Amino acid sequence: MAKSIRKVSLIFCIIIVVFGCSNSEDEAPTLIVGQDFTSTSVRVLSIDTFTVSLSTIKFDSIITEGNERLLLGQYNDEFFGKVTASPYFRVSSINYTIDEEAELDSIGLILGYDTYFYNDTTLTSTIEVYKLIDELEPDELNFYNTTEIAHEATPLVSFEYRPEPNRDSVYVTLPYSLGEPIFNAIKDEDILNDESLYRELEGFTLKPGQEDNSSIIGFSTRADQTYLRFFYSVPDELESDEDVYDLSINTSGTPYFNNLSSDVSGLELSSITDQEDDLPSTQTNNFGYLQSGIGYATKIEFPSLKNINELSGEGTILDATLRLKPSIQAYSDIQPISELLALYILDQNHEIAFQISNNDQFVFAAFTEENSELNEAIYNIPVTDYLDFKLNELPETEEALVLLPLDYNYSINKILFNDFFNEDFEAELIITYAIYE
Repeated sequence: MAKSIRKVSLIFCIIIVVFGCSNSEDEAPTLIVGQDFTSTSVRVLSIDTFTVSLSTIKFDSIITEGNERLLLGQYNDEFFGKVTASPYFRVSSINYTIDEEAELDSIGLILGYDTYFYNDTTLTSTIEVYKLIDELEPDELNFYNTTEIAHEATPLVSFEYRPEPNRDSVYVTLPYSLGEPIFNAIKDEDILNDESLYRELEGFTLKPGQEDNSSIIGFSTRADQTYLRFFYSVPDELESDEDVYDLSINTSGTPYFNNLSSDVSGLELSSITDQEDDLPSTQTNNFGYLQSGIGYATKIEFPSLKNINELSGEGTILDATLRLKPSIQAYSDIQPISELLALYILDQNHEIAFQISNNDQFVFAAFTEENSELNEAIYNIPVTDYLDFKLNELPETEEALVLLPLDYNYSINKILFNDFFNEDFEAELIITYAIYE
């Protein structure tokens, strides 16, 4: 059994020698080091032939509330099918007061962009606005990407637009018939607080058009960026400027969330029907799939790792790096890739156990461009402490690794990881291993 002896790393630094790749004990150089170590023989191996096994899993649901972003839109993806995003939210105010002489002129929904987008924003998109007819409360403790709240069958309005995510906002005119009773009830003091408002207006959901194939856009939940605005005037006022009264998204108690889904009918991913299922990369064109918001993730295992114990002598891992290349087929200027991924332990039921750390620092996969001419941009993931743990764990477990973007709960970005057998670039685990006697 390999033992973790930290002083070996000091020996390695004193030697200051770089070795070529080798996975054979006979090929490994043997070093007899200085006066203080005359009885110690140290061999240092760099091994890159371990199998890296990738498979795709899908979490039953992920929490999508409270992330300060509304996601709306739809597009068709060759790997993940029809991807759809629909937000649900309430509006409210800290001041339910309107001049008793006020007269409503119009009402509209202002949606402030938060700069997030995915796919082609040059194509026309649709915003359908629906009133909720059920209370905006979760069935359990949280709202998930799979949560739905009942709404009216007919939209209040269907609005076509071309997203401009780097602009301020988009304005959707709503029917006067929606705003008038609410406006008058506030003016007449029949609505005095959130509770009385929700008896009249529970909330909204926004949906893309059924035939939309364009983009998914992020809208802010900040009170100064997204709100329901009433335009009104007061007769006989000296100033003729139109006044406004706003109801903003109620962010207390997380009364907003995103419903996110993908229809994978007819695709390889359709064979995943339960969270405990996993789909080997050999059945998905030698890719491991990941898609934020929807719940797909790549499970990573090292089935040949324990073979390192077959080397004679006792040893320790000095360094270990997992290298994964995302397929160029799955990212572009309009489908940007996540540049930083967090590393987690995945238990045998495919539940997230905890985030991995090395020396009390959380582990992240950094996306680095190693050769722009050869289009080699790689994720390098330090896994030294994890592998050291796996080599010494008792009893052995069926835990694996999984990489997730930092915005996994509030984006829909995808990644396709090349697996161990991919012709473009093979996933590889590189271990620097010291054997001592």
